Amino acid sequence: MHSEEMTKMDVDGTTGIHFEEDIITEILGRLPVKSLFRFKCVIRSWMTLISKPYFVKKHHNHSKNNQNSQKICLLTEKLSSFYQYDPSLALASLSSVQLFEDVQQVDWPCTGNVKSCKIYCCCDGLALMGVSKYNYFLNMRLWLWNPSTRDSIVLPRTRFSHGIDFTCGLGYDSTSNDYKIFKLNGDRSHNEILVLKSGSWRKIDKHTAGIYPVWRSTMDSPAFLHDAFHWVCSLKKSVVSFNISNEVYAELPMPDVRFVISDSNFILYGISVLGGMLCVYSTHAHKDKYNFNLWVMKDYGVKESWNKLFKIPSTDLNPISPKYWFSDGEVLLHCIHLVHKHSVFKTSKESSGFWPQSDSQRFVNGLVYTESLISPKSLA
Repeated sequence: MHSEEMTKMDVDGTTGIHFEEDIITEILGRLPVKSLFRFKCVIRSWMTLISKPYFVKKHHNHSKNNQNSQKICLLTEKLSSFYQYDPSLALASLSSVQLFEDVQQVDWPCTGNVKSCKIYCCCDGLALMGVSKYNYFLNMRLWLWNPSTRDSIVLPRTRFSHGIDFTCGLGYDSTSNDYKIFKLNGDRSHNEILVLKSGSWRKIDKHTAGIYPVWRSTMDSPAFLHDAFHWVCSLKKSVVSFNISNEVYAELPMPDVRFVISDSNFILYGISVLGGMLCVYSTHAHKDKYNFNLWVMKDYGVKESWNKLFKIPSTDLNPISPKYWFSDGEVLLHCIHLVHKHSVFKTSKESSGFWPQSDSQRFVNGLVYTESLISPKSLA
């Protein structure tokens, strides 16, 4: 039990039933966030318990190992007047058969009309988002948002760079017990880091000779694993990492990729984390078709442990980005269907269908997150 003295909690005052707090904690720690919010309104002692930091941590540790606690945040677009698409947010449960279940629209963390949005990544149930009330991401602000609780904070602006050619990642530093945001700038001059407890950005311009801290993956945000962000550097065809604990750049080996490069084809690389393992994926274009390959690194840092998980040959889908690895072995993919000209989701199974089925709503992206009680306001 967490507290020094045993605490009995009154479950039902009319019957006189009491349980020790550690038993109640164990039961409540396994429930979804939606149920916990209901219980907070019913019993005062439960509201106090659910708000305690040690309960939030216990609930998170259970949720990240529970497949039912894995949800997806969808960035969608609806056609408005004058051929403009207005972005919106939706949340859904995951299914390797139906793909998404219980899809519900949710409000933006900020007030006012949103014209541009990008969901960079999700970490410990928190989504890092870039939101603008103008088109083309003008005057964009970064938000940290918990889609389960709807709590959010707007992050401070950086003083060092103001362009839109960048990407961001959110990670937890286990050494300092703090969350950090890493900003990769496309101009190669420097990268930046924001430590949430300090509330200020600073430059990261030191790096090992020969390792280029440049994001050129062309796909998603950097992948976070083992206290480090990872991305593919196109200049050296290697995986570059940045450890947020000691702020050191390093280089990891790429899988053996053998393609004949000519004027009629090209290769796009991306990186992600699936099943707690680093993965690299590539799209090899030849004429009017695309070949997709996905590798996973079973032993972190060991080149020989790269294993090709699957390939999708001669497809009309490009780009393709893996989002989640289901327990039955299927992988959720987000892709652009070049024939129908819109964004779709499917699984790695060749015979699987696409979602959504209609063109009434466009799905720009989707990121899987773990249900969590962690409040962004408690981190800053």
